[in-house]
Amino acid sequence: MRLILNEKKILEKSLNDGYIDKDKPSHTMRTLIKHYFSIGMNKSQINDTVDKFFALNLSNYNSMKWQKSIENMINYVHRIKDYTLLNINEVEIRESELNIIKNIDNVKLEKLAFTLLVYAKIYNQINGKDENWVNEEHRNIFSDAKVSVGIKDQGKMIHNLNDLGLVESSVMVDSTNIKVNFAELESKVVLVINDFRNYVLEYLRWKGENIINCEECGILFYPTNNSHKNCKSCWKDKQLAWQRESMQKLRNKNKCEVSDKPANATLTRV
Repeated sequence: MRLILNEKKILEKSLNDGYIDKDKPSHTMRTLIKHYFSIGMNKSQINDTVDKFFALNLSNYNSMKWQKSIENMINYVHRIKDYTLLNINEVEIRESELNIIKNIDNVKLEKLAFTLLVYAKIYNQINGKDENWVNEEHRNIFSDAKVSVGIKDQGKMIHNLNDLGLVESSVMVDSTNIKVNFAELESKVVLVINDFRNYVLEYLRWKGENIINCEECGILFYPTNNSHKNCKSCWKDKQLAWQRESMQKLRNKNKCEVSDKPANATLTRV
């Protein structure tokens, strides 16, 4: 998900531990810039402070290459003038909403509808209103929905949900905003989304698909067999750790063998 939902937690980790989101360092950058604006720093001070922070905490950081990105982010945050840090921890999904999505009876459209529902509930918390509008680029929505289609087909799928009465598009020219019409606040909560990585899989698991949480990082994934307990990324990390451990054991063994060999006797000429 492009949105940073818990900026307060990211800020705390960054200031205390030098944390940077390695997958999307721009998330950390934007959070720091919002914080520094909120405490009264000017653009020049923020530029220097963020540059030093990244130089200290991001491996292979090149100040010259990153300078434009930092300047653009500073100008963007300054232009919107919203320095409030988001603190969204979860989204509740209700039984009636899931049943409506399931009745679409088309997996791609179901995943899209579920993703739009999650976005609508997130934007409700951001805006402080239960209006269920989604203000997000379509490519980000389809990326989260795990639906890989071209721009033309994206429009068709949104139009299909519109024909079903589940969503409606903004009438404003050039607006990509979408209103979700089936979100509600009354029925039983059956899903609580508090991890926004691969969250569309929560819906598929609710439908009965074999999806589990990685034992290491907690992300949802499809296990290829019953013995798989870790996602691909964590499995690779474990393999690398095993390889490093094996190499270290081999090096230690070789050192011991060398140290155990008797020293060559010195030949004495008679």
